[in-house]
Amino acid sequence: KDHPDIAAALQVLGALSCRAGDLEGAKQQLEESLRMKRSLHGDQDHPDIAATLLELGKVSRQAGDLEGAKQQLEESLRIQRSLHGDKDHPGIATTLQVLGALSCQAGDL
Repeated sequence: KDHPDIAAALQVLGALSCRAGDLEGAKQQLEESLRMKRSLHGDQDHPDIAATLLELGKVSRQAGDLEGAKQQLEESLRIQRSLHGDKDHPGIATTLQVLGALSCQAGDL
């Protein structure tokens, strides 16, 4: 059964797997975390979904899936902006930084 604690643990495992260089394992864990969080929160924008999309975007970028990373990061940014509006927020800043690095990596200067 889907549970927020399991979804959170999967996100942490995904981030650790990424840092250990296991990008495929990280992707699988993060995708399962995202599936659970979407199941738990439905169509509602939620910070946990945005955070998992950010981590998934980082993994996709490292794996060379730049288009997938861009989509995940832009969705994360959209959710964060819907939650925080025009206010400064660390999650928005982090996502913008990763999007900037992705654009640089893609040669989109």
